Amino acid sequence: MTIENREPKTENRLFRIFTFGCKVNQCDSAGLARELTQRGWRPAAAGTVPDLLLVNTCTVTARADQQARQLVRRLAREHPGAPLWVTGCYAQRAPAEVAALPGVQAVFGNQEKAGLAQILNNWENQGLEADFSFPLKGEGRGGGEAPCSSSPSLLMGEDWGGGENLPAPPHAPPEPRPGLWVEDFSASPPFQPWRVHAVPGHTRAWLKIQEGCSHHCRYCIVPKVRGPRRSLEPAAVVAAFQDLAALGYQEVVLTGVDLAQYGLDHAPVYSLAALVRHLRAHPWPFRVRLSSLEPMMVTAALLDELAAWQGFCPHFHLPLQSGAAPVLAAMGRPYGPDEFRDLVDEISRRFPGAALGLDVLVGFPGESEADFAATRDLVAALPVTYLHVFPFSPRPGTPAALLPALPGRVVQERARLMRELGQKKKQKFLEAQLGQVREVLVEGPAPQTGWLQGLSDHYLRVIFPGPPAWRNRRVKVRLRVIKEELLLGEPVAEP
Repeated sequence: MTIENREPKTENRLFRIFTFGCKVNQCDSAGLARELTQRGWRPAAAGTVPDLLLVNTCTVTARADQQARQLVRRLAREHPGAPLWVTGCYAQRAPAEVAALPGVQAVFGNQEKAGLAQILNNWENQGLEADFSFPLKGEGRGGGEAPCSSSPSLLMGEDWGGGENLPAPPHAPPEPRPGLWVEDFSASPPFQPWRVHAVPGHTRAWLKIQEGCSHHCRYCIVPKVRGPRRSLEPAAVVAAFQDLAALGYQEVVLTGVDLAQYGLDHAPVYSLAALVRHLRAHPWPFRVRLSSLEPMMVTAALLDELAAWQGFCPHFHLPLQSGAAPVLAAMGRPYGPDEFRDLVDEISRRFPGAALGLDVLVGFPGESEADFAATRDLVAALPVTYLHVFPFSPRPGTPAALLPALPGRVVQERARLMRELGQKKKQKFLEAQLGQVREVLVEGPAPQTGWLQGLSDHYLRVIFPGPPAWRNRRVKVRLRVIKEELLLGEPVAEP
C-alpha cells in the first residue's frame, strides 16, 4: 500500500471535520472550520484527498466512544500517513487511549480547541517529526482519566461506516508518537467564544453562549470533560446576534452544555431569563430556538420571558431521565416525577401545541420493573413529541460506574419498549398537525421530489412545493399529509 506524502502544504490545503454528539460539539466544529478557512484551508469535497482529518468526539456513552474508534480506524486505513487529529470529549476523558489508535498523530482537548491556530502554526513550522508533540502547555500532557450519546453527524465530509478491530494496512511504517495536548479543569477556565461566521449551506446558526456544567448527576461524565459552568457576557451575545442578522440567518439556536445555567457564573449573578428579556427588547430578523434545558432550571421567570418573545420557537427539550422517584434520587437528579409533570403542564398551558422532546435513560443500576413501568406511564401521560432513549452506559470516573449493572438484555429490552412508545407519541403529534398552518424555514430542495424542505417552528420536518428562490425564507405552510416522519404541505402565502 502506498503511503501518501503528507508534508504540510502552504496553499490549496484541504480539511475534513467529522463531528459526533451534541449541538455544542457541532458549534465547536463550525468554529474549528472557521479557523482553518481563515488560514486559507478549504473543506475537502467528496472524492478529494484531504490534507488534514479532524475528528471531534463525544463520550457520553460507551457507544459514542466505539463509534469514534471505528471512524478513526477507517480514516487511518483510507488515508495512511495523513495528519489525523482527534479532539472533543473522548479525547478529553482518555487522551492516551485515543492516542493509541492507529494513525492518530495529535490529540487535543476541549479547552485546546480555541488554540487551533497555534497548533497549526506549530505543525506548519515543524512538520510531522518522528517525535512530534505540541510544546504549547507542556509536552505529552494528558489531563483526562485513562481508560450528550447522539448519532454522529458530519459538519464537513461524507457518510461513513466501518467496524471495530480491523487490522492495520500491511507493511505500514511505524506510527510517530502522537502529540498530546489535553489539560484538565482543575482551575476554572474562562468562557471561550467562537467568532460568528457564515457556514456554507446552513440556514440555521448555532450560537454557543454557555459551556460546562456544575451539577453532579451520578451517571454523567460531562462535568469532567467540559468543566464547570461558564457563560458569554450578555453584551457579547447581543453583538453576536447583530452579526448573525447581518449574515442573513433566519433562525438562531442558543445552545450550551447546560444552557439554563447561563449567567450563574457572572458577578453579579445573571440568568437565562434576564438574557431573554434583554434580547427580546430588540427587533431581530430571525426566529430563536433554545437547545436542551435542565428541568430544575426552568423557572417561571424564564417561561414568562419566552412567552412574551414573539420570535421564540415553541419547542422545548427536557432531560427527564426517569419517571421513578427512587431512580431519580439514585441518579442525583434534584426533582421528582410530580415536579416534572407540573413543569410540562405549565409549558403546555403557556405554549399550546408546543413541541416537547425528552431524554430518557433506561436501565440505571437498581431500576426495577416497577420503576421502569413508572417511567413509561409518566411519558405516556405527557404531551411528548419525540424521545431520545439512552440505555445506561457506565462512564469511567462516575459514581454510577461502580454500581452493579442490570443484565444487558433487560436494558436493551427496556430501551426497545421506550423507543416504541416514542414512535407512537411522535405519530400522534404528527396527526395533530394536519390542517394547521405553521411557519417553515426553507433549507433547500427535498431530495428526489422537486419540492422544498424545511423545519417548522415546532421542530418538524416539512416538504412542500415552491421555487428554489425561497431558500432561507420563512414560509407559512398548511400541513396536509403525513409521509413516514415527514409532513407534506402547501404554502398559503408568498414568504
